Amino acid sequence: MSIRLAIGCSHKLLGEALEKLIGGALDIHIVGVFTSGTDGNEIAKANPQVLLLDLHTFHSLPKEFSLPPKTKILLMGDNSFKPPSPRWFENLISRGVAGILPSGVDFTILKKAVKSVSSGELWFERKVVGQMIYQATLERKAREKLTAKEKQVSSLICQGCKNKEIARKLNISEQTVKSHCNRIYKKMEVSDRLQLAVKMGRGRNP
Repeated sequence: MSIRLAIGCSHKLLGEALEKLIGGALDIHIVGVFTSGTDGNEIAKANPQVLLLDLHTFHSLPKEFSLPPKTKILLMGDNSFKPPSPRWFENLISRGVAGILPSGVDFTILKKAVKSVSSGELWFERKVVGQMIYQATLERKAREKLTAKEKQVSSLICQGCKNKEIARKLNISEQTVKSHCNRIYKKMEVSDRLQLAVKMGRGRNP
């Protein structure tokens, strides 16, 4: 039975090219070609088993977009793709991403990836997974160095609280908050609040 595949590309021409390329495979059936900004309901109606998306189109999907239960997303990465944190990586998976194709893959690899994710497997480069595991280990060790109070402060920072608000919530002085921040940045090896939020996994979602 053919795999139901939908394609989403920010450039219509690329989407049509992929449709012609993949459409010739006997075991893959193209059920739709979409561009960035397409209504999520239209994609859901196509009921694909695999949704092949470029990064721009994936980012354009509304956060509340709900995939059909058995649909898996296969992302087409590019040279700029660098997962910023393990939590970011986990968020991708929670949104239905089952694999990422690095730039430069050929049609044979593309077919293998489509078949793998359609059967419930994950398709990620070992290097990417290895980096995520290594980074997660470093961050876990860094968090373990934080004191209970520093963890409270870092949690509030990641929630967007300013020093004055943190001081009020924890009933401490702003100078004490600044001292905690300096120690937290040093232990977590970051230089500002934004970097801390990203490293703690509470920054912007992909």
